[in-house]
Amino acid sequence: MLASGVLTVIANIKELAGDSKEAQNLIAYYEGNKERMDYKNYQQMGCGIIGSGAIESAHRTVVQKRMKQSGQRWTIEGAQNMLNLRVTRKNLQWSKIIELTKAEFKVAA
Repeated sequence: MLASGVLTVIANIKELAGDSKEAQNLIAYYEGNKERMDYKNYQQMGCGIIGSGAIESAHRTVVQKRMKQSGQRWTIEGAQNMLNLRVTRKNLQWSKIIELTKAEFKVAA
């Protein structure tokens, strides 16, 4: 897969698993997502992490730890604003928030 071998994977599934329903479902998944599984191309573009583990971890630390605390309720707009702040903080770009806030206060004054 890291060599962009999704077509090889599909061929191997067909050879090893035959025409079972599970094999057909798996083949359909790979065929429907083969453009997204061009991992070699993504690595050449400079995408360092390939896979869902980092995304799932970020979801826990960025989203769930803040948004699912006891008794909290969010509007869509409020949740999006909070998540924007969380992502900025986690990316160590909080100085951008400070700059924007200072600029906003100068405009308002």
